Amino acid sequence: MKVGLIGSPGQFDHNNYFSRERYMPELFKGLKRLNPQTDKIEIKQIPFVGRAFSISIKLLFKDVGSYDIIHNISQDPICLLKKKSAKLITTVHLSPGQLAFQSKNFKHVLWLNSVIRLSYQTIKNSDYVIANSTQTKDDLVNFLKIDKDRIFITYLGIDKRYVKRIKNTHKKQHMNIGYIGALVPNKQVDFGIKAINYLNNKDVVLNIWGARWDEGYHRYLIKLSSKNRNIKFEGYAPGEKLVDIYDSFDAFIFPSIYESFGLPILEAHSRGLPVIIYKYGKIPKEVRRYCFEAESPEHMAQIIEYLKENGYNEKLRKKVTEYARSFTWEKCALNTFKVYKKALSL
Repeated sequence: MKVGLIGSPGQFDHNNYFSRERYMPELFKGLKRLNPQTDKIEIKQIPFVGRAFSISIKLLFKDVGSYDIIHNISQDPICLLKKKSAKLITTVHLSPGQLAFQSKNFKHVLWLNSVIRLSYQTIKNSDYVIANSTQTKDDLVNFLKIDKDRIFITYLGIDKRYVKRIKNTHKKQHMNIGYIGALVPNKQVDFGIKAINYLNNKDVVLNIWGARWDEGYHRYLIKLSSKNRNIKFEGYAPGEKLVDIYDSFDAFIFPSIYESFGLPILEAHSRGLPVIIYKYGKIPKEVRRYCFEAESPEHMAQIIEYLKENGYNEKLRKKVTEYARSFTWEKCALNTFKVYKKALSL
């Protein structure tokens, strides 16, 4: 079996807090590790030319007929004029259900309505599709009208760094609340800031880690938090420091409006943290299973206050941590390999 994995240059070894950029190198490594067990898979990276362009010129001239499977693991729009015998599989990271919840920033809207919509055409043209959650699968069926029998669910995972021993529960004066993710409207970081402002408790600190993708929204967040010294913008969270950053928190908030998966939630859970989400956000049931759900910023503030006063139930913490750690990249790679076999009817 010869498989070509399509992704942008550098994405196979990049490590940050975006789920797609974690998935690509981890899947590649996981499939390579399967080789000694299967002895049936040859994997090659096929670089995609620039996400800003909808067609990879290099790919057009590649002999795709020499591959059994072309796997578009980055969901970038690609053009395969003659697939010949190769099966095309696409992994979906940004489901069509998310389009209604994105930023109104002009550049972001342009990106969504050009590159992303073109990527949906690639998904439609794929022989098989890999969804990262039941919610994403439902979106593909309902929005893109893809036959459910062509869609396979393969969950994302957490790597071994997240399963190392957790330090003792924090016992200190301040309670550190954390957020890790992009600073864009659909992540609803302002929801968390409003909750901390509502608390107005000098012993509760909110640490916001993330790159600013929308300058207008970032300015709004700065203004919203300008009178509260306990709200800190820490900047970009380097991949190699993610575990240490999670471990600096006493609780994690992720009030996103929509997630195809929601990997930071599982990562926080794997480090023994209680996670608070927005109750009406569309987050897959597999991921939100053990989250505290806040209906409003005031309600989030009440949950934080409860956790501060009572702590996180140790029996529940253990159960949640074990559940989160059951999502592994090894399972992701193995289930992906099963999709390959299905595509080739092996």
